[in-house]
Amino acid sequence: MKNKFLLLILLQIIVLFSSVIYAQSEIPDMVTDRPDQTESASIVPIDFLQIELGFSYQKQKYSEGLLNIENDNLYLGSTLLRYGFNSNIEIRFGGEYFSRQNFVNDVKSSIQGMQNILFGAKIRLRNGEKIITNAAILLQSIIPFGHTKFRPSHFLPEIRLCLGQKITDQFSLNINVGTEEEQTSMKYFYLYTTSIGFEINERLATFIEIYGKLRKGFLPSNNFDCGLTYLHAKNIQIDFSIGTTLMNNLSDWFGGLGLSVRLPK
Repeated sequence: MKNKFLLLILLQIIVLFSSVIYAQSEIPDMVTDRPDQTESASIVPIDFLQIELGFSYQKQKYSEGLLNIENDNLYLGSTLLRYGFNSNIEIRFGGEYFSRQNFVNDVKSSIQGMQNILFGAKIRLRNGEKIITNAAILLQSIIPFGHTKFRPSHFLPEIRLCLGQKITDQFSLNINVGTEEEQTSMKYFYLYTTSIGFEINERLATFIEIYGKLRKGFLPSNNFDCGLTYLHAKNIQIDFSIGTTLMNNLSDWFGGLGLSVRLPK
């Protein structure tokens, strides 16, 4: 009787352990919306919280008539919280602390504070298909909150269609197209992003990307960036990126570092 009882306990432990391993294997790999400008077509698994943090430095130089302008921009603590609300929807909230040193003909000024406070959702439309592997629609808005110099006077909505295509086991193509309202002009701009990703191994991946905005009557802004991601653990990713503008009349480059963590439910 004692041996049967111990055998029953052992069987229960094996079944429990097997179910835990199976459940863990069913959790998809972590996919982040950083460091590139392309939002992924994947959503965070249900009841998981993903925290994506970043720091970047940007240097701009350009001229307007007799004015020579230089901006040193720091984006500190850029944060995006993504929560898996259900199997097809994630809820998103984010913001960042911004600091700028501005030089106009060598006359210095500075400003800093919270900006780009956003709230929204990403809705999955397609997952794991052969043609257009993944697809989602992103609906979010900058909300009138933060430093008085940075916050908009009203909500600034944005909508994006996010598409992802797995080309081979190593290569993938991701595209965003959409529109957003710009704060200073209060006009809608069209936006696009195109990112090609390459998995070097199970932990290390790289990407190159072209992205920009356009609107009738304005010169299009086209930009390039590239970077690396390193999956330190199944739920921890470190990233690095660097980029520049493709506009001839503007000197603009940036570099950034980031850390993303997915917390279990």
